[in-house]
Amino acid sequence: MTLVPSELARKLADKQVIPFVGAGVSMSLGLPSYATLIRQIGEQIGFDGEIFHGLGDYLTLAEYYHLHKKGLDALQSHLRVHWKRSLKQVQASPVHKALVDLNCDLIYTTNFDGFIEQAHRGLNRRYRAIRSVKDLVDLQGGRTHIVKLHGDLTSPSTMVFTESSYFERLSFESPLDVKLRSDALGKSLLFIGYSLSDINIRYLLFRLQKQWEMEPKKHLRPKSYIFLGRPNPVQEDVLRNRGIEPIVATGTDSGLALAAFLVMLRSQANSFGDPSAAL
Repeated sequence: MTLVPSELARKLADKQVIPFVGAGVSMSLGLPSYATLIRQIGEQIGFDGEIFHGLGDYLTLAEYYHLHKKGLDALQSHLRVHWKRSLKQVQASPVHKALVDLNCDLIYTTNFDGFIEQAHRGLNRRYRAIRSVKDLVDLQGGRTHIVKLHGDLTSPSTMVFTESSYFERLSFESPLDVKLRSDALGKSLLFIGYSLSDINIRYLLFRLQKQWEMEPKKHLRPKSYIFLGRPNPVQEDVLRNRGIEPIVATGTDSGLALAAFLVMLRSQANSFGDPSAAL
């Protein structure tokens, strides 16, 4: 059984935790890994998937697809069909239900799909999806704000998928990046569903660390956490150096372990008297 840090549970009880959701959470609903997706897009443009996978890094291969197809419209059409899941399927996902039951006011995700939104809708929880600066206007309380940091399938222009779009994000100065930097100054981030082979999450953690290094009172930085599906002592030490405490799963099924961890986290937060627990 994966242990829940008591400090994290207390912060959740105090509404001081922001879940940060990656592709591993969507894989619990049968979505492919990023490596599998790259092989699939190679096949769409006439390559053998395995051969295409070995022709460059993921961002370069995504850039080649974008150039060959003259945009991402075809990819989005494909994904909207093949990534479609019914409301009943999403409601039955233990990880998505546990995520909603954390009852956080704010969730960040780099996922393109809409499963987090579907889960909130299926469980009758009010939410607002934030994909771009226009969605930041007239935000209302009493609902979960779901920030789609890399865009989603409803808008080709918002997706951070190709090398060019990733390079454009390196400045970390888009309106959503500014919002994240502000939110992360005061609350703990809980990263779930991420592989540390993902350059996006490694870069994000690096930039957040650099932001705190510029602050005069670095010791006030809230501790953040990442749930890892398997132990890796090298990566764990690097993460701790960047102010991120690893929480390593026990057992062989990381999806079930994550769901169980989130349920235990919610339960322990309730023991600290979280007023939202009765909702």
